[in-house]
Amino acid sequence: MTRNIQAKKNMKLSQKLMEYIANNPKAIKNLPDDASFIVFSSVDESLNEENEGLIKSVIAEGKKVIKAIQTRDKSNPWKFSQVAY
Repeated sequence: MTRNIQAKKNMKLSQKLMEYIANNPKAIKNLPDDASFIVFSSVDESLNEENEGLIKSVIAEGKKVIKAIQTRDKSNPWKFSQVAY
């Protein structure tokens, strides 16, 4: 997958995440304010593989990372986990 395609897919998925967070701010209340969110799709495994590598590069920059995993559960469409540093 090219970086351009990865970026476009991440932007589209990130938009869905931001809409969810805007409507459900309590969902992230226990997460660090200064963390970077890396999104993971419920259906696109190739994107998820690429984003695993993205996690490593963000951690290498000294940043905190939250893995935002899209689910197929309409009542709870996102699962969050802090990545060990």
